[in-house]
Amino acid sequence: MAAARPPTRRRLSVKLLVGTLVPTVLALGCFGVLAHVVAERLLEDELGKRLEVAASGVAAAILPEQIEALADADTSSLTYANVQRRLETAAKRYDVRRAALVTPTGAGRGDSEGRVTLGQPAYETQADRHEMTLALSGRPSSSVLFLGHDGRLYKRAYAAVGRPGAEPVALAMVEGSAASFAELALLRRRMAVTGVLALGLVVAVTWLLSRRLTGPLERLAEAAARIGRGELTLPVPRETDDELGFLARTLDEMRAALAARDERMQMMLAGIAHEVRNPLGGISLFAGLLREALAHDPERLSELHRIEKEVGHLETIVSEFLAYARRPALDLRPHGVHALLEEVAALLPRENLTVEIHAAEQLTVTADGNQLRRSLLNLAKNGAAAAQGHQAPRKGALVLSAEETADMIVLRVSDNGPGVPAELRDKLFTPFFTTKEQGTGLGLAFARESARAHGGEVVLLARHAPSAAAAGGATFEIRLPKNARPQQDGPA
Repeated sequence: MAAARPPTRRRLSVKLLVGTLVPTVLALGCFGVLAHVVAERLLEDELGKRLEVAASGVAAAILPEQIEALADADTSSLTYANVQRRLETAAKRYDVRRAALVTPTGAGRGDSEGRVTLGQPAYETQADRHEMTLALSGRPSSSVLFLGHDGRLYKRAYAAVGRPGAEPVALAMVEGSAASFAELALLRRRMAVTGVLALGLVVAVTWLLSRRLTGPLERLAEAAARIGRGELTLPVPRETDDELGFLARTLDEMRAALAARDERMQMMLAGIAHEVRNPLGGISLFAGLLREALAHDPERLSELHRIEKEVGHLETIVSEFLAYARRPALDLRPHGVHALLEEVAALLPRENLTVEIHAAEQLTVTADGNQLRRSLLNLAKNGAAAAQGHQAPRKGALVLSAEETADMIVLRVSDNGPGVPAELRDKLFTPFFTTKEQGTGLGLAFARESARAHGGEVVLLARHAPSAAAAGGATFEIRLPKNARPQQDGPA
């Protein structure tokens, strides 16, 4: 089965985005809130100071004698008219919405807007008792912001009116609009837009950075997976000159070293096999001569037969050894699956064994025919041996089947033998591991390496019953991609 695409990019991209966005959002949010609070406080303090100056100016423009001369409800007097005129002039001069005079108890003594009648309580001042007390002590004071009936923010300031060293006779009150806070709202909107743009820029830069970082990492992971599968011919790409480039160079050096070691190993194995095959040829030759010489001695001929049998076993081992160690490059061509299974079935011993083939006539697979045939034959021989040697009242049965899925061709070899013990499942595909008395332990290893060379895999399934004839036992699957491409030139 083709190797799954490594999830490096997805995971690192998410981590990079989270690692940059979270601190950026927190930083921008904290900065925005802090900037807004500071700006609001500065504007409010500036407005309060300006209104306190205006209240002091109004207090200086009003004579204490005028306040004392005002009689309650006497709005027609010249003194009251003079006070009103001075309040209106001060309101325009200091650019405030309203200027007024109130007694320390909160009774009205004049109002540029005419809201408070002479001698009537100025109820809105009840909320500013603390500021009024501070102003009576000789220190002008401003109130907190409040929302007017028109939905805008306003602020009041108070200053004492009186003779030096004497108790104040009244308080000058001014009320100004916090129009500058509209600019603060505009600033807040601009900061929000700027923050969104900054976040978008951070996301874009982080994404580009993650692509530049995780792209090479993903290709390095793919290269490492190829090396792990024994694909040592394709160099590891070096895309950068930083730490990733150093890692790629180191990985490629490891690949080259493994390839060189693999080549030396193959040469050594081929030499050993050649040196073993030559004496075996000589032994077979002289065994043939001995057979002619001992033609009239049956007892000696039986001993010679045993020698020839063992020599044949050694020749089989050497042949399988060479096939595993020096497997040639793949020759990928389309092959009819049904015909391929029939060829394999024809090579199986039929003593106490039935063989069934289940595959569509039109089903084809793109593969190296010789390697795939050898892999199927190895699996089939193992299955036949397990089915024939199983002590059971039923006859041994073997099923060779194939089917087509969305993206692969699956070939199965199922038997009705005893199955594979759980403790042996992890060792089956290990080279030279075998449970047979004269097995080489290379058949399953060859099948798996050949399948992986095609970009596929060989797996052992749980007990399976593909037909009534083969109930139970073991089932091996060779899974090959529909569009097979050679993945390696030699064994892992």
